[in-house]
Amino acid sequence: MSNVDATRPPRPAPPRAADAVASSTAFGWLRTAGGMGWLFLVAAREALTPPRGYWRAAVVEMSLTVQRCVLPLAVVATVFVIGFGFFVLGGITEVLGASDREGGAVIVGLMREMAIWTTGMVFAGVAGSAMAADIGSRKAREELDALDVLGVDKIRMLVVPKVVAGALICPVLGMLCVLFLELANAVLAPGQFGYSREVLFASTRGSLTALDIYGALIRFVIIGAMVAVVASYKGLTASGGTEGVGRAVNQTIVVSFALIWGFDAFFNLAYLSLFPDAQVSFKG
Repeated sequence: MSNVDATRPPRPAPPRAADAVASSTAFGWLRTAGGMGWLFLVAAREALTPPRGYWRAAVVEMSLTVQRCVLPLAVVATVFVIGFGFFVLGGITEVLGASDREGGAVIVGLMREMAIWTTGMVFAGVAGSAMAADIGSRKAREELDALDVLGVDKIRMLVVPKVVAGALICPVLGMLCVLFLELANAVLAPGQFGYSREVLFASTRGSLTALDIYGALIRFVIIGAMVAVVASYKGLTASGGTEGVGRAVNQTIVVSFALIWGFDAFFNLAYLSLFPDAQVSFKG
């Protein structure tokens, strides 16, 4: 005789792994996107609401970001200008018999594409991962719970300085990236393509427009704030101890890269649609 009560309803089967994955895929991204949007709105409100005692922490964060990012940015910029400027744009202008216009083509490519995602990826990979690790490690050590017990606003104390620092320092890093790229091109391109540096600078001045500079600065500000929000959200929601902190750092980099590429593509589409003259701004 069986000891199992026949009147007891059968125990529900555990959810299948495929169902769990589908559920997390269907709602996880929406929940994450909503959480990041909410965090950005709260951080923006707190940044604009006095007292603004977060400036000291924001300055410290900006200083650390510059120290961490300048060297990797210089290396990546040099590699990209050699690969993209020489082998792509330089090769195209040389085939067309217009090698003297390589400088103008490079500066337009820098301001609209290469400097944007080069700076964004370095900022996300170096500074963004550090921000996520900082907040995530505090979460693992239960410091955030202690702040809640003490009545301290953790968003104002930890998130706002990072968002403000990201929005302000990313344009500085972006202009440094443009400087590194242009210096590398000025040193290497004339000897490679057989024209003088005067021709290079003339082509650069003729192709660079104020509209491109303003558009690049706007993108740098948005990317800096966006990466800081992603890093802060992933740090605040990290779980599982030190292993969870590592996952949060990895997710920060992946999500930030995807957002940077998507935002840059959308911005360029809107930019060239609103300002069609920018499509013919390249001059020799």
